[in-house]
Amino acid sequence: MDSLKTLMDKKQYDLVIKLTENSNDSIALFYRLSAFMAVGQSENALNLIKTKRLILQKNLSLLVKFHIEILCLLGRFDEAYEELKYYQDLPYENQEVEEILRSMPTYIREQEKASFGRKPIDEDEIRKRLMSNKDEDVLAALDEIKSFPINNYLINLLKLVRSHPRQVIRCFALLLLVNAKYDKEVDFLYFDKMKKVIPSMLPEPFNVPGFDNLEAVMFAMQNEYRDPSVAQNALHVLSSYLLFIYPEQISLSKEEVIVIFGYVSKHLLQIDTSDLEDVCEQKGLDFDKINAQIKEIEEDLNNF
Repeated sequence: MDSLKTLMDKKQYDLVIKLTENSNDSIALFYRLSAFMAVGQSENALNLIKTKRLILQKNLSLLVKFHIEILCLLGRFDEAYEELKYYQDLPYENQEVEEILRSMPTYIREQEKASFGRKPIDEDEIRKRLMSNKDEDVLAALDEIKSFPINNYLINLLKLVRSHPRQVIRCFALLLLVNAKYDKEVDFLYFDKMKKVIPSMLPEPFNVPGFDNLEAVMFAMQNEYRDPSVAQNALHVLSSYLLFIYPEQISLSKEEVIVIFGYVSKHLLQIDTSDLEDVCEQKGLDFDKINAQIKEIEEDLNNF
């Protein structure tokens, strides 16, 4: 789960959502909840709580806090009181849970009072942050506008994909245009080369040749390494790299994908990788090519 935390710290919320799509692990689901909230998808967060509540109740204090705060954020205060009553009726033997439950009625009342004075989001302020010279401001603004019509920020997005210094920000801005099915040609600075692309015609970013989806990649990684931490971290590294090279797609065989990203993962986890040459020989892979590709990917992701 450290990898999910790292992705959250890097504000790669879409990636966290993608990677936790079929998870039934309570920790992963709380990261998924956090990611939904970070990108303004409050209804998706509530639906997650509804469908996975029994799993999330393993950390009842955190669930109560999430659930009530989301409902208050949406102005659904009567529902917040109803859900609080549900949680109060559950059996629990935990002082932290008791303290959270005791504090929630006051929290709901305060949020209800504060809601009368809330101002609508300032679109001019968001545009200003999109053009900020601080990467964290730009990334936060990109996350925020996912819940708004893309046309309101189109000029800013087109400028970001064309000229922002960082590839990760250009990529995230481009993905907003892709998700909005923007069907006009745009200039996209792909590393040091300007490309003409039509966002609506670009592929989904998490395609891996030879695999139906990322879940199939995860299954193959688990079969190969028999270590959940290696497999999960390998998938996170692969997903980050797919974003890094987007809209280009990875040009590796299935076997190369499993070996390269598995060993990048092992290296990051400080697991011995001295058997790489033997593994390449067993699988009929070019050791020099694989080793060079591993180093290149590690360097690329350091710049992501």
